[in-house]
Amino acid sequence: MTTHNTRSRKRASARLDHVVLIGNHTPRQCGIATFTADVAQALPARRVSVVAMNDGQNYDYPPQVVLGVEQNDLSAYVEAARRINAMRPDAVCVQHEYGIYGGPAGSYLLTLLRGLNAPIVTTLHTVLETPDAAQKAVFDELCALSAAIVVMSTRALDILANLGVPASKIHLIHHGIPEIDLDGAAEKARLGVGTRPLVLTFGLLGRGKGLETAIRALPEVVAAQPDALYLILGATHPHVLRHEGEAYREELWQLARELGVEEHLRMDNRFVELDDLKRYLAAADVYLTPYPNPAQITSGTLAYAVGNGKAVVSTPYWYAEELLADGRGVLTPFGDPAAMGQAVGHLLGDEEERRRLGERAAAFGQAMRWPAVGQAYADVLTGMMAAPLLVPRPVAMHRPVSVRLDHLEAMTDSTGLFQHATGTIPNPHEGYTTDDNARLLGLMARLDSGPQSTALARRALAFLHYALDPVSGVFRNFLDYDRRWLETVGAENAQARAIRGLVTAALSRDEGLANAATELLRRARLAATGLESPRAQAIALLAAADAFTSPVLRAELAPLIEAASGYAANLARIHRESAQDGWNWFENYLSYANAELSHGLIAWGAAVNDAGSLNLGLSTLDWLHTQQRGPLPQSAVSRMGFWPIGCTRVYVRGEARPLWDGQPIEAAVSVAAYSAAWNASRDPVWAERAQRALDWLLGDNLRGEALLDPLSGGCRDGLHSRGPSINQGAESTVLAWEAVLDLNLLTAETQRGQGLTDLDSLTSLSADD
Repeated sequence: MTTHNTRSRKRASARLDHVVLIGNHTPRQCGIATFTADVAQALPARRVSVVAMNDGQNYDYPPQVVLGVEQNDLSAYVEAARRINAMRPDAVCVQHEYGIYGGPAGSYLLTLLRGLNAPIVTTLHTVLETPDAAQKAVFDELCALSAAIVVMSTRALDILANLGVPASKIHLIHHGIPEIDLDGAAEKARLGVGTRPLVLTFGLLGRGKGLETAIRALPEVVAAQPDALYLILGATHPHVLRHEGEAYREELWQLARELGVEEHLRMDNRFVELDDLKRYLAAADVYLTPYPNPAQITSGTLAYAVGNGKAVVSTPYWYAEELLADGRGVLTPFGDPAAMGQAVGHLLGDEEERRRLGERAAAFGQAMRWPAVGQAYADVLTGMMAAPLLVPRPVAMHRPVSVRLDHLEAMTDSTGLFQHATGTIPNPHEGYTTDDNARLLGLMARLDSGPQSTALARRALAFLHYALDPVSGVFRNFLDYDRRWLETVGAENAQARAIRGLVTAALSRDEGLANAATELLRRARLAATGLESPRAQAIALLAAADAFTSPVLRAELAPLIEAASGYAANLARIHRESAQDGWNWFENYLSYANAELSHGLIAWGAAVNDAGSLNLGLSTLDWLHTQQRGPLPQSAVSRMGFWPIGCTRVYVRGEARPLWDGQPIEAAVSVAAYSAAWNASRDPVWAERAQRALDWLLGDNLRGEALLDPLSGGCRDGLHSRGPSINQGAESTVLAWEAVLDLNLLTAETQRGQGLTDLDSLTSLSADD
């Protein structure tokens, strides 16, 4: 057996003790069910357990099937992940075909795989050159979650490479086959065929397999061999049977009658067990596969025939082109029954040619015997389990020890902080926002007073003064380069962020800054009340929690403190309405700045001693971590790292997770939330998670490329499939340095083994003047 990637063999040192297989399993009638059962038998492991997908039917599974999962029940996938983790397997081997799992393009499978603690090896039974959007989303995440990908043809290797799968992940292991050592003449007699030339096709009956072409070829076959018989072996596919009964089989019979070849056609309508299948194959003189289109990446039936030395005629679909190359079979054009009939008829009349084809095919099939295939799978699986899932981050990835303000200074003019940049250059066309200037104010207020941070803090505070509408007492958000406000009232998030930035500044040790911020808070004391957006409410909770620590601010912002209690109650309410088994969240989707929802409840609960809010914040943040983690490919060993939810689309429960266009805000708010969780619980797991979230910005991500730029001090706006964005905007840069500051403070606290108690000791750690 040859594999595309031999690295796993060299590393494989652990003994394969327990493997869990996920896929269909016999007695369910389909090719993948048979394949899964065969892999389970062939694997040289002490124990093999199977998690079988059900299609609404009750199957009498053998003992090795330890769990059945209804394919359209999302909660069953969640439970399956729990059950598999409880088994503590060495590795999990998934049989993938889009149609056997529930959800859009089979995306429910991803819910199961995200929850597993063991390395995943996935066998792709379908590989599409041009998948649709849903299929591509599932494919991308499936490949990212898998430590190794197994394919069954060299064509699949090329397709996966074109789709961006790293070559180091891909292994070629041919479809396994049983060995047949039976007398063909005796098996013909047993089937009642006598000495008639026999052409065989087998597999579950259904449209799309080209059987019409094969029957249309029969007149040519009969013209050359008047006694020939074409045997179509296999039951109608159960799904086809449920939807249309035997209509398709009757259509094939009608076609044979119209062509006058009914006496030369036999259809055995039965699902054939392996022993019977061997007898049919032994009896056949020619095996025929008439698939009507090229996009067939594997075929178990063709593998069985070729591997056991049958003379084969086939249309040139991908897998057939590969298996029948070098004189191992005969290919005829798609949709050409005359050419197919001539080829079959010629082979039936030329025993010597059948023998030559069969010998070449059988020689190729030696490496396809199940013992060899089972060992090849074992080599891949042991290679994956030999690597720990959690290892230290790359040594070369150094975390900054201080905040660099060069880029933020370059992004700020006399008005305030520009919203966007083109590369490292401010883009005046996009103007300014209250959102970004409030963030800048909050970051600068936390740093040591120095020339850069003081100047930037004052500029940001001046912007907020200008943003506040003196009549309504609320903030405007978007300001163009000509200093014209583009709206009369800013969005709720802008109101909450402005108040949070001002509260942080009001708590600053810079007396002038603190007094000015407090004065503006008096005039904007109602700006963050009456909010309806859950994220805006969470930001307001963070502001209220900080204000609660100061008697002066608690009095000045009494309306905000009162509103915060309602916000916490509202977040708890929407959580009760949305949360389900395996989905411990406030909404039926994840979008942006997700960790802020949990962070707001943690901060508020800790500040006012509200155990309900604190515990809800901690539990939802812990669940969110399971949705923001995954294996990272930039190492010789498997490592679990931070996977932010990408912003290409909303991530709806049960669908594929967006992997790309992840933004620094997701890492930064996660670091902040994890730090708050550590402060509330002192559980070291939160500190580790905070480190991994920041490391995503530093290059520990799916691309292995840093977003935080050590030269400019700016942060790139997102991570795309082709690499990081070149633009270094305001939000990304401020939040990246917020994350650096948060983690440096957290690290210092954990190293001292006790909480810091004053702002002097906090801010002295990360200022860069």
